[in-house]
Amino acid sequence: MSLMARKSSILMLRGILISLLFCTTAQAVPELCLQSKARSEMCPHLLYKKSPIDIAGLSVKTGDMVCLCLSDVAGIRGASEEELSRPKLLVSLRRLAGDWDLSESELLRLIRK
Repeated sequence: MSLMARKSSILMLRGILISLLFCTTAQAVPELCLQSKARSEMCPHLLYKKSPIDIAGLSVKTGDMVCLCLSDVAGIRGASEEELSRPKLLVSLRRLAGDWDLSESELLRLIRK
């Protein structure tokens, strides 16, 4: 086998191995989505990020990748403390935090950081 053919084979094998690595990772991520447990449809707006907190319900440790359904936290994400004290947002925050056994401050840290 010529040197050129050998290099080509090595590059092709490297590409296949990298592709397999990314495919395996991509398949694992969607299972780690934090969304409302009342949601019956697929979330239309997902954000993938490193988690700043542990989320026991998803077996996520600080620094692990997690996906977050932004549609479920739309009003909460950019709300001020005053806005979060309004009943509608407060109920949403408490409900979602309760779904995942998080405190309200942990959930806010997750969706804002």
